[in-house]
Amino acid sequence: MELPEKGSISDLVRYRIETAKSDLKSADILLKEGEYRGANNRAYYAIYHAISAVHALDGKSYKRHKDTLANFNKNYVRTEIFPKNFGRKIA
Repeated sequence: MELPEKGSISDLVRYRIETAKSDLKSADILLKEGEYRGANNRAYYAIYHAISAVHALDGKSYKRHKDTLANFNKNYVRTEIFPKNFGRKIA
């Protein structure tokens, strides 16, 4: 059995961004239908996948969501790569 070809970092980033866009689209649809819990869930995952894409640019990945978010704040918000108010909004 032949192993599948390994993707590049840019492939992973692209995949995560597309997943984030899809989740955001789902959140918008659910919000318009008054499905607030589902909309909130999809919006959260859109943010999570977008942040995971940023981490992938640096070759990093985290198993737990809270580590993904905490390290984003530590490495990108506190260092002002992203504005501080952005970090507050995702919290």
